[in-house]
Amino acid sequence: MTLNWSMWASGTEDRNAWQKVADQVTQKYPNIKITLETSPFKDYFTKLGTRLAGGSAACIVSMQSLRTGGYVSGMRPLDDLIKKNNLDIGDFDSSIMSGLASGGKQYALPYDVGSLILTYNKDMFKAAGVEAPKVGWSVEEFEAAAKKLTGGGKYGFVAYPSALGMFSMILSKTGAEPMDSSGKLTLTTEQMKAGFQWYADLAAKQGVAPKVPGVDNNWAETQFLGGTAAMSVNGPWSVLELKAQAKFDVGLATIPAGPNGTKSYSAGSGFGISQSCPYPDEAFKAVSTMTSAEVLGQLGSVGRAYPARKSVQNKWYENAFEGSKPVIDAANASAKPFRTTSNWDPVEKLLAQYGIQAFNGQSTGAEVLSQVQQQAPA
Repeated sequence: MTLNWSMWASGTEDRNAWQKVADQVTQKYPNIKITLETSPFKDYFTKLGTRLAGGSAACIVSMQSLRTGGYVSGMRPLDDLIKKNNLDIGDFDSSIMSGLASGGKQYALPYDVGSLILTYNKDMFKAAGVEAPKVGWSVEEFEAAAKKLTGGGKYGFVAYPSALGMFSMILSKTGAEPMDSSGKLTLTTEQMKAGFQWYADLAAKQGVAPKVPGVDNNWAETQFLGGTAAMSVNGPWSVLELKAQAKFDVGLATIPAGPNGTKSYSAGSGFGISQSCPYPDEAFKAVSTMTSAEVLGQLGSVGRAYPARKSVQNKWYENAFEGSKPVIDAANASAKPFRTTSNWDPVEKLLAQYGIQAFNGQSTGAEVLSQVQQQAPA
């Protein structure tokens, strides 16, 4: 029996890591073969929505906590299969289990969870004579470092209107959140407008971040990896790519602390089963294996994922950058799960579409947020 599995991947290193996961399913269940289908993250959810709606999705569907609510109509709730197979889910981080649930039903089992952090170029810091960030450093210290690191075509930071990273920075700076407790979008509060304007002005007015040339979700990471920007918001899921591609020493730092201390969001991803899958029992066996302690420990040890299972999270640190543990521990202690509306993908696209105008000084933050709030689906 062959089961298709759809997953995002950013390159050969990424795809190889996931192919090994697919192979481990077959090692445990020789009658189950997994065909891995990958696409870039920026295209993945658009394609997935079309395939789920048309009943042609892969049996095993990779899902991100930010977007779960918008895709559940095409996915199978896993609660009955969890119970039927007596799967002990107590080892999974509760925040990411919640993030991959909707309406009281579990739609995916998690493979990773991560709190947003800053990655920084140690070489650029040393060359500019800037002290390395300490856990809990402030927004003021971050801005001062970014100014010293800017010059000669180089920038201290790279800012982009990508929701998870941007809203983590805004949360720490002003406490603003993009959604209220009832699930409604709240982009036009005074706190949010002030926070968004501050973040956009890192490029538009302060000039410590480059202007944004256009909509490209990979642009910020490209600026960081290419040595143009000294700091970037990131998550522990990117360690494998950074270790493989960075030509400099990478350090990790906490999100700069605002008046109420360091704040951050956490998010993660997992694997579910499409409604159109004709083999849900076999697909669940596969998903259970793909999220087992053995597999997640292996993913953690190569830096591909900060494991969603608490029992093997130490594996991530074995191959992480020097000094990572106190940073990740502090980020996890201060982070809260990133909650989104039930139709979040269009919000992400609108933020990118209009947001870059504020980053380039062509619109105010208030104008951008008003446009997104008005045009976002209810």
